[in-house]
Amino acid sequence: MAPNMPPDYWWVTGVVVFILALTATVDAFTATIPELLIFLGLLAVVGTQGRCASWEIAAQHLQQAVIAGLLIWAINFAWYCKFDYDALGMGDAKWTMLAVACFGVTPVLFAWGFGAVLAVIFMEAVRLVGYRISRVTFSPFLFISLGVGLYWVRFW
Repeated sequence: MAPNMPPDYWWVTGVVVFILALTATVDAFTATIPELLIFLGLLAVVGTQGRCASWEIAAQHLQQAVIAGLLIWAINFAWYCKFDYDALGMGDAKWTMLAVACFGVTPVLFAWGFGAVLAVIFMEAVRLVGYRISRVTFSPFLFISLGVGLYWVRFW
């Protein structure tokens, strides 16, 4: 369950998980995150929290989400200025914003750390098999790691 999500609206959390899974799947095959789905997820989370819990809580969650997105953008911008190519996709920033708005910062930080480890393992496994890949979409690894992070935060 997402923090500050009213129990009667458990289905909103399910919708957000579905949106995150769907956008991660689309990203895996097309290297793009559908912005409309992310926006609809943010609207559902903030609207439900505001209407049923409090608008102050909804604003705090939205603020955390925007800060997370801006932080990822700033890291990518600094990397681009230094090396002349992107380090992160902005789809990952948008995906992260929705995850933070719904589930909070801690499981998403875990997802970024564990997701990076999974992505490196995947790249090395592909390299050992003999294929060369130039880019890896990160949101599928983020989604898997978010599930692990949610389990870790909620049940441990």
